[in-house]
Amino acid sequence: MSKNICGIDSEILKEIGDIFKSTNVEEVELEEEDKFYIKVSRKRADIPMMAAPAPVMMQAQAAPAPVAVSAPAAAPAAVAAAPAAGQYDDAAKYHKILSPVIGTYYESSTPGANPFVKVGDTVSPDTTVCIIEAMKVMNEIKAEIKGKIVQILKGNGDSVQAKEAIFIVEKK
Repeated sequence: MSKNICGIDSEILKEIGDIFKSTNVEEVELEEEDKFYIKVSRKRADIPMMAAPAPVMMQAQAAPAPVAVSAPAAAPAAVAAAPAAGQYDDAAKYHKILSPVIGTYYESSTPGANPFVKVGDTVSPDTTVCIIEAMKVMNEIKAEIKGKIVQILKGNGDSVQAKEAIFIVEKK
């Protein structure tokens, strides 16, 4: 008889563990609407210390080279300077669009394409504002609010954390 651990059948957890044993996956994080959080890590004794950066290299390979080449030219114009302390704290006037996952921020669907949004653009709840790549899955991020983009806090190819602000929107 299997046990129920944090709402997950223990047999499913055992199967996840077996997958980790048979693959090179070293860490998985899963969060569901602040009710449930699971982080599974595995340190491998058979990998030399020098090989530790491999996941970063794999993630960098997912981004085509033109993205890295074009980012320096576009980043200064697209990413505003850090806001002054408290500048956008008025929740009645401003909304922060947060990254739902840990990953890599992309401003457009393909390298060299126009960004989904720019500072000054008006967005609606269903407007795609960016893509966050997490574990080679492209997640389209929607504005989920009506307003005007007043600040873009990330540059193309930047890393983002879960629940980190990536846009500031002036509410309409």
